[in-house]
Amino acid sequence: MKKKNSFIEHCSTIQSKYGIIIPENIRNYFATFPEQSENFYYQALKNADDYKIFYTKEFVEFVVTKYMDADTNFEFLQNILDEGNYEYSLLEKKFISESIDFSFLNECLQKFKTTAFYIGVYTFETCGGEEFLIINGDKKGYIAGRSHYGFEKNEINNLMIKYQKIDFIKKLQFK
Repeated sequence: MKKKNSFIEHCSTIQSKYGIIIPENIRNYFATFPEQSENFYYQALKNADDYKIFYTKEFVEFVVTKYMDADTNFEFLQNILDEGNYEYSLLEKKFISESIDFSFLNECLQKFKTTAFYIGVYTFETCGGEEFLIINGDKKGYIAGRSHYGFEKNEINNLMIKYQKIDFIKKLQFK
């Protein structure tokens, strides 16, 4: 009887528990690593419940446009975008919080037809920022970084909205 690989089992567990789907090429590559590997990306995937979302510029523009149609408080809009980075449920595929009403943002998410955000699994932090492994969309398998102070500002119809900026550094290479 063939022993199951613990990394493959872990990937199945985080998929059922968190809805995080590790792409097959990444899963197969890291399945060959020893259990005690100190590789940043291996360790990040072993602890993949630590993730964050990064909105696309197109989604933010869509949300602001919908905001202009609805008579919503600007501070509320900025707050739900800021808090949404930490309150997205991969399993339920929506923003969830006991203290913040995300109904407007969830409505925008349902109506938006392309990638609304990238999901980054945390890999490590430096004094100036963080690095993530992207696990969805056209940037799946990319390493992305962000500065602690890096924000994009987008002005639409005299309304300035900010959101966390992410820079795609490179595609994770497998040998």
